[in-house]
Amino acid sequence: MSNLFAVDAASLSTVVALVVIAAVVASLAMRAFKARAARRLTIAWQETPGTVLMSTIQVRRNGASRHEIPTIVYSYQVNGTTLQGSRVRIGDELGRVRVAGTESSAAQTVARYPVGAAVKVLFDPRNPAESALER
Repeated sequence: MSNLFAVDAASLSTVVALVVIAAVVASLAMRAFKARAARRLTIAWQETPGTVLMSTIQVRRNGASRHEIPTIVYSYQVNGTTLQGSRVRIGDELGRVRVAGTESSAAQTVARYPVGAAVKVLFDPRNPAESALER
């Protein structure tokens, strides 16, 4: 009687690799879907003027990899209350993976928002502490 479930090592390696790739693709797709959904929910957000207080690049290292993250802090007022925010783009808090251009992307973001610049701040009228600079 032959073994119907006999699998050679090469076939098993291929199957495992395909499962890992599928899991990564599914994870990235889910993040993108959640970010788009978050942006759609912000259609009712209002705008108010603000000012950039800090604009810098944070460098994080994880082993041999190096990641540059733009850090923008801005202030704005809603109903006489001064608030601060640091979210540049709605959906960013869900996490993003950038395959290429991370460093130049961080530099471009910081260049768009120099310290002292007047900016348009989007905020949630139900919770004005929730804000972002871009949709």
